[in-house]
Amino acid sequence: MSTHSLKYLAGGEDGKIRLKTAVRSVSGVEVLVRITHSGVCGTDVHDRGHGCGLGHEGIGFVQEVGRDVTAVQVGDRSCGHCRECVSGFRQCCPKAVGQAHGDHEGSFSNFVVRHQDFVYPIPAEIESRHAGPLICAGITVFEGLQIAETKAVDRVGIIGLGGLGHLAVLYARAMGCHVTVFSGRESKKADALKLGATDFRIWRPDSAVEQYSDAKIDVMLLCGSGMPDLECIMPLLGRRARIVPLVIQDEPMVIPYMPFIVAGHRIIGSTTSQTENYAAALNLAARHRIQPWVEEFPMTVEGLTTAMDKLQEGVVLYRAVLSKELGNELV
Repeated sequence: MSTHSLKYLAGGEDGKIRLKTAVRSVSGVEVLVRITHSGVCGTDVHDRGHGCGLGHEGIGFVQEVGRDVTAVQVGDRSCGHCRECVSGFRQCCPKAVGQAHGDHEGSFSNFVVRHQDFVYPIPAEIESRHAGPLICAGITVFEGLQIAETKAVDRVGIIGLGGLGHLAVLYARAMGCHVTVFSGRESKKADALKLGATDFRIWRPDSAVEQYSDAKIDVMLLCGSGMPDLECIMPLLGRRARIVPLVIQDEPMVIPYMPFIVAGHRIIGSTTSQTENYAAALNLAARHRIQPWVEEFPMTVEGLTTAMDKLQEGVVLYRAVLSKELGNELV
């Protein structure tokens, strides 16, 4: 069993980014990955005040494999036992813990050590700077579309055009769907249409939405920064619509009972992805040249600090990625 010195970027109670070190061994079913790029996610901003290693969108090359590894081999580029785990829904495992409560160093690092089941080969057609956002935000919206049983004939609505929303447009269009983007900002219209949206509507929770009753959305992905008022969404939907909330919040969800029940709507919970959809989402992205819009920063304390500050201010267009090609303190 070999051991390796890891250097990684972590948060702290004061919110400052720090360079930390750790020593990790590579056991029988684990893989050592040399990181080249890593996306920056809203979860990283949320966990910035903890002392944990940050980053979970790491992309790199397999440097070493344990003696029992069969899923990947050296040189590959890559990114349980309960009912949920063995059926492929590891994200629903009752023993799963979030980034802030785990013991991993995070992907803003020189190397990471991971179990082979959590290392995914990246198709050659996908650039490393695009792969990180695809295995987080991309996987999340793809899973949402899949779990809602989205078909090419469906009309897909997307509320919020940000890190999640812009990838939802790309995936839904690749699936052949009619896509309507709903946003409170007129400035998003040009981006929505450039991404491939069929239609763009100005929409605010406090505005009269009956004028949009012709939208007749079959699958509505909620991709904004918070949960919108569902009563305002009802007029946008067709009958028997599927609503997939992809926002993170602690407040209760309030459902307008009769409009929801009479129309036969469904709300479907979804986070990240079941195992089989990682490969499916990446292969679809490779086939249709799905490329997230990214802003790159160096893999340094200053680079991560700047990226997280811009992400928190909502001025990143549309995903932030740390790249060692632009600078690297983790050597």
